[in-house]
Amino acid sequence: MSTRTDGPDGFSGQYAEQLLPHQSPTRHDLVLAVIPAVFIFTLAAAVVLGLSLQAAIAGGALIGAVAVIDALFIHPPTRGRRRDGT
Repeated sequence: MSTRTDGPDGFSGQYAEQLLPHQSPTRHDLVLAVIPAVFIFTLAAAVVLGLSLQAAIAGGALIGAVAVIDALFIHPPTRGRRRDGT
């Protein structure tokens, strides 16, 4: 007889809790989300406004580069604890 209590997806509750984040996203997590979002937005704007694909990609790359420069040089990652104390 098995005493294992897996959920319907095959994961035990304790293991599933370890996979879920317990903290809010950091500034650098948001930068990583902004980069592809900028490309999607600029491509959609290019379709709506009738701009060329090259102009949309160049604009998205410029904005993405600014986000990366900000994340690496202006507000670089630091070692140690997060601001929320964990």
